[in-house]
Amino acid sequence: MRFSEIIGNELLKQQLVRMVAANRLGHALLLVEENGGGGLAFALALAQFVNCREPGETDSCGVCPSCHKYQKLIHPDLHFAFPVSSSAQLSESEKKSPVSDYFLPAFRELALTNPYFTEQELYDAIGIENKSGLISAGEARRIFEKLSLRAAEGQWKTMIVYLPEKMNLEAANKLLKLLEEPPQGTLFLLVTHQPERLLPTIRSRCQAIALKPLSREERSRTAGGRDTDNAEYREIAKSLLEAGLSKRIIDTFPQWEMLADLGREKQREWCLYMEQYLRKIFLVARGLDTLADLSPQEEETVRGFATRIKPTFYEKAFTALDGALSAVGSNVNPKLTFCDLSNRLLLAL
Repeated sequence: MRFSEIIGNELLKQQLVRMVAANRLGHALLLVEENGGGGLAFALALAQFVNCREPGETDSCGVCPSCHKYQKLIHPDLHFAFPVSSSAQLSESEKKSPVSDYFLPAFRELALTNPYFTEQELYDAIGIENKSGLISAGEARRIFEKLSLRAAEGQWKTMIVYLPEKMNLEAANKLLKLLEEPPQGTLFLLVTHQPERLLPTIRSRCQAIALKPLSREERSRTAGGRDTDNAEYREIAKSLLEAGLSKRIIDTFPQWEMLADLGREKQREWCLYMEQYLRKIFLVARGLDTLADLSPQEEETVRGFATRIKPTFYEKAFTALDGALSAVGSNVNPKLTFCDLSNRLLLAL
């Protein structure tokens, strides 16, 4: 992928090119993005640029043998690690300790089709739809083995780790050792949604770069222009708020039951969606409509809620949603989690 193909974050493109030109590119970058916000696209473009045989002033050439391999994600010095889990498509021996290499064809196809994919879209593509992925100690050992070898063709061996916050403690400690003493000519590109969940020692050894969230117009240009507004999530959010405002606890039952039936990653996605939805209501209530970035589908309901929800609600709601996110991550019974959340929202309203 070339920088010219990336949507948004124009200043970041220039910053990365200047870092390479001035030889100020560290051995590890931590790209912080919103879910599906383009971190992987930047990692791919940077990896292609640093190994391009005839780079221009602002981008890789796109035509040299190295670029051709990077654009197909098959360059021998390009490696990936991402959260996985057991899947029906794996052999019995592979199911015991699944690693990214077992799912590389599906990962490559997804990344080539849409480098702005979300975490859930990754799980759907590799066949673990209702599970949460993990980067295991076995994965970390494979990373060490791959990077111990000399670069096959390029100047840099690049390891792209998608969602390093999904590492278990043993894997995180193994990666930390590599970051402390990186093999020569190694570039780590870590794409994260939740940098606070990484070991502080890992964060301290990476140069953190935050991607600006894509605007609605920019998001409409990703993934073939698909609609990024999730109608199902929006309806659940709207129904919970309506039930809370009317103080009808019985009306919350169908909503939290639907949430409890979702897979863990979709439950986490909904909590994050709900936080963004409430943020938009809060901004509109304070007359900051342009910052709210409302979709046509949200316009009427968000403006309606903005006039009805009291100011003291928001802090309590965000605290409750953070608690639900923590419970989902800790594998707490989902019915208890979302029944409790809906009750807290109702009482706060």
